[in-house]
Amino acid sequence: MTDKGDFDRLFRLLYSELRTFARRFLAREADCEDMVSAAFEDVWRNFTAIEPDTARAFLYKSVRNKCIDNLRRDATHRRHAELYARLTEGYDHADQLAELHEREQIVRRVLDSLPDYTRKIFTACYVERKQYREVAKEMEISPNTVKKYISRALALITEQRKNRC
Repeated sequence: MTDKGDFDRLFRLLYSELRTFARRFLAREADCEDMVSAAFEDVWRNFTAIEPDTARAFLYKSVRNKCIDNLRRDATHRRHAELYARLTEGYDHADQLAELHEREQIVRRVLDSLPDYTRKIFTACYVERKQYREVAKEMEISPNTVKKYISRALALITEQRKNRC
């Protein structure tokens, strides 16, 4: 693309079409508009490197990828919200909720301090609720190795809780 006019024409020509395309992936109109706008921002940043005849394909692919990333983030957020809801079931009193919140903070601190590999295994088992053998297969390790990493993480969590009390 050579000038701002090319970009403006491209924007006017494709914006609503791309928004409709994004709607195939996303339920909320505002999210669709955000994904299309982000794709056009990418075009603007790479303006001189994009050929006019490939801009349309670039935008469609960019919108698709951004929508998929958005769906993945939403799915992860939902899993965490569901986990939190399960953890808080049966806690009716403020004291119990405060205690639960403190435990959650300890777990979060311990998770943040774990090596990436250990954190990935622990998250797969406890957040994503996968079985040890499933995680072992995905990571190409033995189920006993998964168990060892989980035991280490749980020991650290228990140690942190004892230190807090």
